[in-house]
Amino acid sequence: MVLALAPQTFAGTWLKSITAAQKVAKEKNQLILVDMFAEWCGWCHRFEKDVFPAKVFQDATSDIVLLRLDTEDGKDGSALARKFGITSLPTFLLLTPDLTAAGLIRGYAPPDQFVAMLKDTRQKHVLFLNRVKNEASLGKDYIARLELAKEFTSRSAFDQSVPRLKKLSAETGVPLAIRDEASYQLAIAYVMNGKNDEALKAIRELNARSKLGDAVERSRLLMGQIYMQQGNLLAAANEFRNFKESFPDSPLIRNIDMVLPEIEKRLASSPGK
Repeated sequence: MVLALAPQTFAGTWLKSITAAQKVAKEKNQLILVDMFAEWCGWCHRFEKDVFPAKVFQDATSDIVLLRLDTEDGKDGSALARKFGITSLPTFLLLTPDLTAAGLIRGYAPPDQFVAMLKDTRQKHVLFLNRVKNEASLGKDYIARLELAKEFTSRSAFDQSVPRLKKLSAETGVPLAIRDEASYQLAIAYVMNGKNDEALKAIRELNARSKLGDAVERSRLLMGQIYMQQGNLLAAANEFRNFKESFPDSPLIRNIDMVLPEIEKRLASSPGK
């Protein structure tokens, strides 16, 4: 009896640890394409069957380090999913050798379409690097400087975004509205990096400087949300109540009205209340 061998589901050398992938990426100065998958994800298996073996995919990734991580492995995959806020699958991360985000691709696509998306993502990263290279020429173009700092944040390059945002929030000559927005974006960067205490400090400094404005309102809402994350429901409730008193016409009140009643309900049912 002749046994037929099961066909290989996908080709290419896929590494299985961040450490190994990062080592190769640094040695070859290449990007890392991370397939964030889970065993239960049917579309992830479609990638294995339809996309990975395709020549167009293999050609497009010949100069990229390939890494597959299970988002539910409790190790590298789970940690990376938390870091980049991945909540849906399939998702592909394109990372630099220092593990900042060069791009992100969500959802299933057939080989040609996926490769087109990958090429577009890489091109956008090149344009971003060019903007960084020409940053010195921005000078007093404060809006462009702010957008560049925000893009660093979006790529989880907090060591790059934080000093730029700090500088904008304190630099003489920067318009107040941009300084305030830089302070709010600084708080956002801290929150995304898990530094809630630093975020609260940035918000307090912003509110000590300015009392009105969109950035001020958003920062106050963020402050209440941080308190909620920290489990300090009383501080969150007080902040949300103060917000409604301070900014009665703010469109952000509808966000507060969605969460404040539940917080007050939980506080009322807590022991000692």
